Amino acid sequence: MSLESPQRNAGNCTSLFWKVQDHRMLFRAFGFFLFPFLIALWGFSDVPDVTLVSRESAELIASDVLAQPKQPVLLSARLVKTRFFMQTGLGGEPVEFLVDGRSIGQAMTGGDGWARKEFVPKKKGVLEFTVRLAHGKRVKAQSYTAMIGSADRTRPIVLVELAATMMHVEKPKFGPFDLSAFGQTHGSLPNPMPGASDALTDVSKRAALLYLFVGSASQSPDVHEWLAEHAFPSGPVFMLRPGTRALVSKVEGWREEGWTNIKAGISSNVDAIEEYVDQELQAVMVLDEDDEEDIPEGATMVSAWKDIATLKVLKFK
Repeated sequence: MSLESPQRNAGNCTSLFWKVQDHRMLFRAFGFFLFPFLIALWGFSDVPDVTLVSRESAELIASDVLAQPKQPVLLSARLVKTRFFMQTGLGGEPVEFLVDGRSIGQAMTGGDGWARKEFVPKKKGVLEFTVRLAHGKRVKAQSYTAMIGSADRTRPIVLVELAATMMHVEKPKFGPFDLSAFGQTHGSLPNPMPGASDALTDVSKRAALLYLFVGSASQSPDVHEWLAEHAFPSGPVFMLRPGTRALVSKVEGWREEGWTNIKAGISSNVDAIEEYVDQELQAVMVLDEDDEEDIPEGATMVSAWKDIATLKVLKFK
């Protein structure tokens, strides 16, 4: 049996010592970097969830309403999220209602996104009502302002299609392609017809004006801004879908609610004028002298808005 020399054993012991020291240094270095990371992770666990989860963007939309003084009316607003060009209602969110800047309370959105609040106007005229999220935790949305048209049911009502008050704009085309959207800002509307605001101001002294506009509910603020900018009398704006059936449904709905004093309708559209005649309203058609439209029987035609002020059909008793 052979024995190792004392020098070789001493060398092995020294090598083992340094290996142990190397492992200890590696462990200390690893702990040096790991310990602050664990401390930081533990600290972040106490941060509220709101800093880690962003709120979803949504849209609040409200509709103008027709009301009577000292009678309850239901104000409605809808909270929606647009996905793939489709609007979906968002439920479980509190919506606050304000009339002329004063809060009248809150209502929770249902599963369809609608929130409703009853209100009693104290006076005649046009009131502003605003809806806003009270404290949405899941979603965020800008406030939205609509109008309350408060009038006695005995007051005559005139329906005004806003397209008749606007200048006709030729849509630029390149072959079959419509280029009208290019160079226009979102929500831009044509200039008003000469004399339209003055004529309607005169009519508003004898009747309540209800404006009709073919478009989506989200365009209502742009329309109200356009009316104010061009000094039209204030009044509620009711959005219609394309086609005459929407107009008929709106008139019939108002009559069922007790608004039986709808007297006249002003339009530049032949189909709409025919519907006014069928509804036994005084129908006034605003038409350029150069236009070759057939005037429906029973309707009155004017070639300029200034002539409306002199019409006997709009002289209500």
